[in-house]
Amino acid sequence: MDSSLVNKGKDQIQRPRCAEEKKESSCLPSASCTILQKHYCGGEIREKPHDIPSSNTSGSHAPPTVSIFEMARAQLLQQTSKKEDSSSFTSNTCCGLYPRALKDFEIALLLQDSAEMFSKRHYDRATELLRLCNLSASPSGTPVQRVVYYFCEALRKRIDKEKGTLSLNRPEGWEEKPFDLDKVLQNPKPFAVVCYQSSPFFQVPQFAGIQAIIDNVKSAKRIHLIDFGVKIGSHWAVLMQALDNVGDCPFELLKITAVATSKQMVEEIGQRLSSFAAENIKFPFSFKAVVSEMKDLSKDLFELDTNEVVAVYSEYSLGGMLAWPNHLESVLRLIKSLNPCVMVVIDSEANTNAPIFMDRFNEALFLYGAFFDYLDVCMERNNHYRMTFEGLILRNIIQNIITCEGNERTFRNVRLEVWRDLFEKFGIKETELGESSLYQANLMADRCGHGFSTLDMNGKGLLIKWKGSPIIFASAWKFSP
Repeated sequence: MDSSLVNKGKDQIQRPRCAEEKKESSCLPSASCTILQKHYCGGEIREKPHDIPSSNTSGSHAPPTVSIFEMARAQLLQQTSKKEDSSSFTSNTCCGLYPRALKDFEIALLLQDSAEMFSKRHYDRATELLRLCNLSASPSGTPVQRVVYYFCEALRKRIDKEKGTLSLNRPEGWEEKPFDLDKVLQNPKPFAVVCYQSSPFFQVPQFAGIQAIIDNVKSAKRIHLIDFGVKIGSHWAVLMQALDNVGDCPFELLKITAVATSKQMVEEIGQRLSSFAAENIKFPFSFKAVVSEMKDLSKDLFELDTNEVVAVYSEYSLGGMLAWPNHLESVLRLIKSLNPCVMVVIDSEANTNAPIFMDRFNEALFLYGAFFDYLDVCMERNNHYRMTFEGLILRNIIQNIITCEGNERTFRNVRLEVWRDLFEKFGIKETELGESSLYQANLMADRCGHGFSTLDMNGKGLLIKWKGSPIIFASAWKFSP
């Protein structure tokens, strides 16, 4: 790898100086937004006027949300060692915080103390601390206040489940239905589309992954891309445009096979991509929907052709199988049998799969603290699309992580190093993301980072950070014979 890409002392990505790559990739960022607007939303999305400034105007003076939670955690550990009470703290930990940040610090401390009390089965004390949290927590406040609001709600629900009082507050015959994130994302509402467009930070790993696929298939005539657990799917428009711009080797066919659990939703994704392809690319395109649970997949469903080159893409899909290790291993064996030239894996860089509740609680708190912080910088405080996204998507994920155990806890993440160890058992070796992939990541990070986004290397994988906190990783893998 070119030494200009990585500062080896800090493993921080530097922009590559490659005019040829810049020329080739300069058109990529527009395609996903084009397909979102035209084919998902009728070409128009209107937002309400913004009358409350986001932290864009004051965020430079505010400590990162994750830092507030980390300071609160340090304070709690200090209090625990001295057997003090979090409701009346006195410490130098919060010295220098301005009034709003101090208020955030206080409720962050109360929340984490409540979680500690819950872990020790002191349910009444935990409930009282949550009551104090709710005096300042709000779904429309600062990022800390919003995070605390949703974690308080989840923790209160968990306490009620442990005490056996949750069912007392429900109507007779009421049954809780599991939250289906795939179904929401496969049929994107305006709030999801606006958040996607307003938060290109989450497209950084997508562009790096797409470029990794291009680097591995650009000499092929027929390409078969298999998306395990397709979500919105609009980013494949980027791949289409990029392949269409490669003039040295005209393609005979691009085939995308998308795996999903909803027939209607995945077929709609196929229609949108097919419509985009008909209007924008010169080579043939086909789309195949595989409607199946991941655990029920079999090789014959993918209709492989001996003349095609296969590439596999998994974005936030494999982590959902961590609750069923046997099924995960079966899927990995299946992927290996497809003989892909490359597998791209993108997922959250956190360990919300920790068996100990407090470890899992803190990992989720720091991860989603960074998410909320980022959304606060990119979107106005009173933006109804952002509030809906947080209140529907992030809220349900947080509740699943905090309130559920066993197979019911479907939202699980592990760090890149854990995937590395697991994949090694199946002869899956990590491969370097090329200079062009790192360029694409830099391009998107510069566009959306607001000065707070950094890209670091972890081994051969890419970490995407927000204000120093790792949020997402992107990685590429090859299979041993």
